[in-house]
Amino acid sequence: MSLFLLTAYGFACAAVYYICPMRFRWIVLLLASYGFYASRAFASLPFILLTTLTTWLGALQIGRIADALKNRLAESILPSGDRKRVKAEARRRQRGWFLAVLLLNFALLAVLKYTDDVLGLFGASPLGLLLPLGISFYTFQSMGYLIDVYNGKYAPEKNPAKFALFVSFFPQLIQGPIGRYDQLALQLSTPHACDYGTLKRGAMLILWGLFKKMVIADRAFPLVDAVFSAPAGAYGGAVAVLAVLLYALQQYTDFSGGIDLVTGIAQLFGIRLAPNFKRPYFSVSLGDFWRRWHISLGAWMRDYVFYPFALTKPMNKLSKAAKKRFGADFSRALPAALGNLLVFLLVGIWHGATSNYILWGLYNGVILAFTALMEPAYKRINARLPRLTSSGAFHIFRVLRTFFIVNIGWFFDRCAHASDAFRMLGAVLTDTRTDQLSLPLIESLGLPPADGLLLAAAVLLLFLVSLAQERGVRVRDWVLMRRLPLRWLILIGAVVSILLFGVWGSGFDEATFIYYQF
Repeated sequence: MSLFLLTAYGFACAAVYYICPMRFRWIVLLLASYGFYASRAFASLPFILLTTLTTWLGALQIGRIADALKNRLAESILPSGDRKRVKAEARRRQRGWFLAVLLLNFALLAVLKYTDDVLGLFGASPLGLLLPLGISFYTFQSMGYLIDVYNGKYAPEKNPAKFALFVSFFPQLIQGPIGRYDQLALQLSTPHACDYGTLKRGAMLILWGLFKKMVIADRAFPLVDAVFSAPAGAYGGAVAVLAVLLYALQQYTDFSGGIDLVTGIAQLFGIRLAPNFKRPYFSVSLGDFWRRWHISLGAWMRDYVFYPFALTKPMNKLSKAAKKRFGADFSRALPAALGNLLVFLLVGIWHGATSNYILWGLYNGVILAFTALMEPAYKRINARLPRLTSSGAFHIFRVLRTFFIVNIGWFFDRCAHASDAFRMLGAVLTDTRTDQLSLPLIESLGLPPADGLLLAAAVLLLFLVSLAQERGVRVRDWVLMRRLPLRWLILIGAVVSILLFGVWGSGFDEATFIYYQF
């Protein structure tokens, strides 16, 4: 299904949604979601159904045990010792259901996603197991719901069809965002009235997403792929720098463009998905960058991995021991430092169980761990040099420094093997070969001068829009507030730009989204 067919499918489903009576509208969404999934990955249907059914049943059992405990404690007066025993027994039964469902689904994800990677580490032939569409996203979303029910955050959903809609809502199956039940489920089941303003904003976001994906990301892709796929030593460090900068651009516009597209489609139904990007290349630190990039995954890791790990009894004991030896500042920062190491190791593995992704995760984790440990020192410096650290020049320095740090990491993210990343980084330092930055060579790599100029103009537009948003301007509202001729000129210009300057062909399918493979 092409990007435009996906968009057309969204508009067609929205039309059916608003035509149907209010009480049936959530059913339209469910049918549309399973229709989309079956058309894209019919063989994967058993896997999403298995996750849906096991998670729904497991959460339902956890909720029933909690209700039975509450009723028993309310109906009978038990000695304190018996009350503790009854509560412990109920919690033990809940834990059994919780662990069974959690381990089953994460084991299924691991087997399907990582078997070939692990076999490759030992030189064995890949099995070519089926990787279901969106399995990482719907597994994380379902397990987040299970954890919340287990922790008593909310009661389990009793309607299996409504829970199935929460798991399978079709716009977010391609590449997220990872939704939370308490933020999304009610929106899905509540019938929304047709609102022209919401439709306009959704359509504009769809256009912006298509522009970023087709005009920018897919235009940068050929050169990036040619350089990173080239044999060792083919290009020097100067070309490697150009390739990684274009990869930073390609990856951001590919992923954020896709998120804009699916968020806009969801808005056609009056549904707001969780934000997933907040202009990450304006970040002033690596931690700030990861709070702005793939926000839903970062929030999932924060709530279900980082805090549970940092607040465990062993970490509390380690922190107390560190306080005696290294002081209070170090002891307070230690759980955060180790938590960041764990989180980014898992994020690296989430991308793939290969050396490049694992080292990419550790690279980010080590920097964030070091930053956490040094935070007290940074605060003292800021207090002593307030004029310097609060100046605009220092802010720009921090943004550029963060961009530099992030791009070093992208070498590991994009290279097929960690050894390739080290080789390219070595070339940047010792074998630049600046003479290779010639127009004929760049054109031979898939970026002719005309495309280069068009890419530069598109990036300038992206920068200006992002800068306005960073300063608090709601760009879609700004466009909609213009006089009718100017408003239509902007919208028609966006459509014409996509039609004339978008990259067509193999890059037109949503399977070419970078995060589709994750």
